Amino acid sequence: MAPLAAAVLLLGAAAGATAQGTSGLHFGVEGGISYPQGDAKDTFDNGWNGGALLVWNPPVVPVGLRVDGSYHRLDGSTAAAGNAEVLAATADVVVGFRAILLKPYFFGGIGAYRLDFSDASGLSAFRGKQNETGWNAGAGISISLRKIDLIVEGRYHSVSTQGRRFQFVPVSVGLVF
Repeated sequence: MAPLAAAVLLLGAAAGATAQGTSGLHFGVEGGISYPQGDAKDTFDNGWNGGALLVWNPPVVPVGLRVDGSYHRLDGSTAAAGNAEVLAATADVVVGFRAILLKPYFFGGIGAYRLDFSDASGLSAFRGKQNETGWNAGAGISISLRKIDLIVEGRYHSVSTQGRRFQFVPVSVGLVF
């Protein structure tokens, strides 16, 4: 009896989620905490991020496309280290489930990054302003709230710069309309 009740509940939730229009073109906003990784962790502390995203989910197929624009600021670990500011524009392929209320998804792709280490001292491994390319990959969960989805996700960014890798992981919470 319990498995039958669980199946009815799951099917009802799936029918409700599908009616909420998860396929199609959607806009979202997100923000959270950015964590430096690798060499960047030696120079920078945790910071913050904010951004906007555009998602296109075709009907039926569990693969979509996503474009993000985001700003990240990582504070210097000392006053002499300066801060890191990153403008990122990424294009990703998204794979995930869309017929349930809690929708896990995975994504990855490439990006263009504007790195600004202009207030960093000579002690920092990262200096100056640079335009670079990189890649990103992450995972998240989307929770359906009527016609809005709440997303929670983490993503790894890796950017090649000055013979080094600038790496950071933003963990963000957002809304997709």
